[in-house]
Amino acid sequence: MKIRTWKRMAGQGFRSLFRNRVMSLASISAIAAALFVLGLVMAVVMNFNNIIAGLESKVEITIFLKTDTHSSDIKRMEQQIQSWEGISEWEYISKDEALETWREEWGDMAYLLDGYNSENNPLPDSFHIKVQKPEFVESVVEKASKFAAVEKVQYSKDVVDSIASIASTTRFFGMIIVVVLIIMAMIIIHNTIRISVYSRRREVNIMKYIGATDWYIRWPFLIEGMALGLIGAAISGGLTAGVYSLLLKRISSSPMQGNLLSQFQLLPLDSILYPIVGLFIMVGSAVGIAASLLSISKHLKV
Repeated sequence: MKIRTWKRMAGQGFRSLFRNRVMSLASISAIAAALFVLGLVMAVVMNFNNIIAGLESKVEITIFLKTDTHSSDIKRMEQQIQSWEGISEWEYISKDEALETWREEWGDMAYLLDGYNSENNPLPDSFHIKVQKPEFVESVVEKASKFAAVEKVQYSKDVVDSIASIASTTRFFGMIIVVVLIIMAMIIIHNTIRISVYSRRREVNIMKYIGATDWYIRWPFLIEGMALGLIGAAISGGLTAGVYSLLLKRISSSPMQGNLLSQFQLLPLDSILYPIVGLFIMVGSAVGIAASLLSISKHLKV
């Protein structure tokens, strides 16, 4: 097919957008609305996943050492802990450091601890370990318990199990919701474009009767369907970005920002916008082309 023919068909497709502006506007509005809802839900799901990931990374394991542990044993333990899989952070805390931290935590009542010093300090040396995900906890605890110098390994199994359960449930239902909304958006886009094609069935029949080939008729509709999908994707992407930016500004200026919300920071706009807009473009253009192709095929059988 000649380049001039391609240009002519592309021109026909884009001119159809303006010639049938009422149907085009309705199609773009429906596509943008469907994708906008999808975008908002995706933003919520992505932030929930981020919060869950933050909770997972805060799971801590404390390894208390025996009082007569030699410094060489501690060094060997440090070397082995560094090589363990699933550890995000670890820290060795001597008993003197632990006593000082205890005094700081007690604040005005720290004088009650004045009787303790380096010689009669009741606190043990310890390692504080943070794991990347709850599923690494059992492995780390098992390895730590094998050290001869370890007195006790402490962690909250109930909390770990709860976080793991919440994480898996949230991600599962989040994925289900997103998939369902993607399917719904695809159905809406398909039906919208099918109605647009149906309203111009006489035009298709006339072109068929005067000898136009099937693909010569199809291509303008495919280009128009893709254009409708891309325009709708661009509008919905802009709306999603605007609403999310407004939400970020409201939260940053909220009086609660200093306490509760500071523990659960929303993802920055860039982190959610690129994957969401990418999905919008894929869904909008692909479904626009597919819907046009399926719908126009029915009217070519004359």
